[in-house]
Amino acid sequence: MNFSFLLSSGINAEYGVAVPTVAVNFKALSTFDGTTHPAYCAAICTGVTNSPDWVKISASGYFFTRVDITECYFVAPPTVTATMYGYVPEPIPAIFIRDNDSNSFKVWIKADSVNFMMQGIMWTATGFNC
Repeated sequence: MNFSFLLSSGINAEYGVAVPTVAVNFKALSTFDGTTHPAYCAAICTGVTNSPDWVKISASGYFFTRVDITECYFVAPPTVTATMYGYVPEPIPAIFIRDNDSNSFKVWIKADSVNFMMQGIMWTATGFNC
């Protein structure tokens, strides 16, 4: 699926200024649920989750936090890319995403303690909102 769509255009009613038109080329090779959606439903949503609440899974050394993406209005699980920022005194293995649906996703990491966990998560979700 290769989509070209318009992000925004027209007059901003609050400030009375012209809003430039931005064309975006969005290409979805596949989706989690295997369905297709109209090009005008393509959505890219991004955010930063500061100071997430980490949950430790017993003595396994794994921690996770759930990131809320309900305001993105996805109708199916989006493709999520995430990275973490902050100070860590030692190398941390890669993070991974699990249990994502149209309203949230979990970020998992293996670490010795939550005391030096990253300060936040920067993420981008790409999917469809209709």
